[in-house]
Parts: sequence; C-alpha cells; structure tokens
Amino acid sequence: MNFEKFKRCFHESWHDKIRPFIESEECDGIYKFLKHESGRGKRIAPLSDNVYRCFLETPLSNLKVVMLGMCPYHTLRNDNPIADGLLMGCSTTGYAQPSLQQFYDAVEVDVYGGVSLEGFKNPDVTFLANQGVLMLNAALTTEINKAGSHSALWHPFTKYVFENILSIENVPTIFLGKDASAFVKYTAPLSWNFVLSHPASAAYKNTEWDTEGVFTKVNTLLKDYNDTTIEWLDFKPLF
Repeated sequence: MNFEKFKRCFHESWHDKIRPFIESEECDGIYKFLKHESGRGKRIAPLSDNVYRCFLETPLSNLKVVMLGMCPYHTLRNDNPIADGLLMGCSTTGYAQPSLQQFYDAVEVDVYGGVSLEGFKNPDVTFLANQGVLMLNAALTTEINKAGSHSALWHPFTKYVFENILSIENVPTIFLGKDASAFVKYTAPLSWNFVLSHPASAAYKNTEWDTEGVFTKVNTLLKDYNDTTIEWLDFKPLF
C-alpha cells in the first residue's frame, strides 16, 4: 500500500514507525481481503475512516499506557456500527455499552474508592486516548454480527506494532481477556504487563468486573517514573 494515502489516519509521530508495515505485502493482504468482503456486501465495523483512529487520537510522543482488547464491537445501533475505532468506545451512538459500563464502575472502585462521583461515564473514550492511553484492539475490524471474525487477519499488524514500536516505548500495558493476552509474548523483557479478564465477560455473566487494582498500580508507576497519572473517569461537567 502507498503510505501517502494513509498518512492522515495516523498522528505524524507514528509515521516513520508504522510506514514499513503499511507498505508491506502483509498489509496489502489485509486490504485486499477487506475490499473483497465489502464487495460481497459484507458490513464491516468500524467505518473505514475510524479503523486506525486510536493511532490518530494518541500521539506516539504522548504514549503513557497501552490497553489491548481483542476486536471492535460487532453489532449495530440504529443501523450504524457501534464501534468507533477506540477500544470500548461507542461514541457513534452516544450510549455506553455494558462492557464500558463495567469498566467505569470497576475503575470507580479501584481508583476512586467506590465513592459516588460526578464523573461522566462517557460513551466516547477519547478523553483517555488524549491523555496518552492507546485504546487498541488487536483486530482493527470485524464483520458485523461475527465477533472476532478478523482476528487472524490483523494478527501480523498488531504483532508488528508490539515488536517494533511498543516494545521500544516500554510503557505499562493492560491486556483485556485471554485472546488479547496472547500478545504478551511480543512485549519487551521486564515490561509492565497486566492481564485481566475482559469487562465484556463480566457484562455477559452479569457480575462485577474485577480490575485487581491494576489502574491504581498503573497510576503509581506513572507517578513514580513520569510524575503523571491518568484520570480514568471523565470529569467534564454534564451541562
């Protein structure tokens, strides 16, 4: 693929690092498949303009934390894909999905002591991405109503990102779910890796998601090494 066509999809700080993959035969294979499936009438989430959105919202130069899930939401709301290109993000609908609700509820307990806060449980997780949290799915696309259908397709891309970019940055990484944890082996030695269940599993079982205190631990690491923390809830006024 000609990288010049894709530059606008990535913040400029990613360009030099991501270009080799975009121009590779493996990337050509991904796009040939997606084009073929679309031509067959298959609906794919997220919309094409949002596929690489996490790399646009979070500059590599501002990267502080990586969160990895497995694949985008595979369902529609009002005939539009719920997935918006960010892990757990559902800004296209304005409605927080159950997995995102689980995430916010558990983070409120983990980081903020379970106090009933004025934090907005925002369907749009851009506020996290803009703080330096790479909200990444291992598969950047999926066929509508077929969860995980493109996981194998995107594996080379995500492997490349971890081995050639994120392993060098060596920031804390939170892996959500068994499938996402398969990418731990591509991280650098002595990395700060945290493996949790996916909040979608808790939502499906109607139980409370357990963060195992990870978000407090990550904030402690960030404070110790970079004198910064992440606001894991959005405290913007509702009105």
